[in-house]
Amino acid sequence: MSFVDVFGVGHSMLVPAHRFEDALERGEPFDGSALEGRARLLETDMRLRPDPTTLVRLEDGGLARCVGSVLTFDGRPWPGDPRTALASICEELGDLAKDYAATAELEFYLIDDEGGPIDRGGYFDESEGPGFAVARAAADRLAAYGVQVDACHHEAGPGQYELDLAAASPLALADALVLAKQVIREAASDENMRATFMPRPFASEPGSGLHVHQRVGTELFAPDGTLSGSGRAFVAGQLAHARALSALAAPTVNSYKRLHAGAEAPSAVVWAHVNRAALIRVSSYLGRDASIEFRSADPSANPYLLLAGLLVTGAHGLEAGMELPPPVEEDLTGFDPAGSDSTRFEPLPRDLDDALDALMADDVLVDAFDRQLLSRLVNGRRAEAATYRTHVTSWEVERYLDEA
Repeated sequence: MSFVDVFGVGHSMLVPAHRFEDALERGEPFDGSALEGRARLLETDMRLRPDPTTLVRLEDGGLARCVGSVLTFDGRPWPGDPRTALASICEELGDLAKDYAATAELEFYLIDDEGGPIDRGGYFDESEGPGFAVARAAADRLAAYGVQVDACHHEAGPGQYELDLAAASPLALADALVLAKQVIREAASDENMRATFMPRPFASEPGSGLHVHQRVGTELFAPDGTLSGSGRAFVAGQLAHARALSALAAPTVNSYKRLHAGAEAPSAVVWAHVNRAALIRVSSYLGRDASIEFRSADPSANPYLLLAGLLVTGAHGLEAGMELPPPVEEDLTGFDPAGSDSTRFEPLPRDLDDALDALMADDVLVDAFDRQLLSRLVNGRRAEAATYRTHVTSWEVERYLDEA
């Protein structure tokens, strides 16, 4: 039975098959402090109840896997569990959440035993090397587990790959992302490689993103493929809360070495059609392929909290009838927003502390999540940022050791 902690890190507990029915009914007792991740302090008696719709038999014939949700010890859903938080928000939003579906582009690097990229391939490279064999093996396993992969390909960086997960409901997509990361790691390990979902593992190479392509039935797009009034308000809501969303979408200190770092890494709160540096890109596709792409998330994000945040902020835009500003189609590389007479836009947070400050100042997102969940998330990430600030890097030593 698998679950994630507040940071989105996967965990599991193994139970014999004869206890499964009882776990379905009552939940299996476990120490709920595991949900705090590295911030774990006190033991908490909780129960983990599997969702039978997620049950799959694994390649090892003696094992099956099921996603679990956390209950209090007396059997009530616990809102401090990320999966429960997303499920509760979906229930509160009603038809909007029911009609919401999204695909996800999951990027990652495959590295060798010396810590370098497994190959020197480039964007959509057609060579069939060991890295591509791992990506294909992971896609095949996911398909066998009921997770459809629409495509896989080499990304822009050496040893960097992408798996595109098919459209799914919020809860199903979050479950699929957790499973996909596990399967990719296992497929890489089988070939003596290591898969990393670190946002930017190599200073001189592109970072890895988690681009989410959103759709809400036929509500967000007009028949001609342009954004409808509702679609414009939905995008406006996500832009209005973009800085706070950064704490959920880009939740580590390393995340901010991916953002603000290249022609295709978002750095400002803008939307566009063709500008790939925009935070939100509205596709030029029509019909069922039309989507609203949120581009600032990376693979370290907790997918349950990320999708919950996207839903809540999009819903707030609809509820408030927010106005969408004009798109920014120019290339933002080297562009100085302070020197622009024609365009004014807000930058995304420059670091994790800035993002956490924005999150805690955002009443809509703060009210959407359980207080215990939010405090565990924020306090844990604050502690990481504080530790990072005191760490002396090799760059600093090289630069300043003999400078005087």
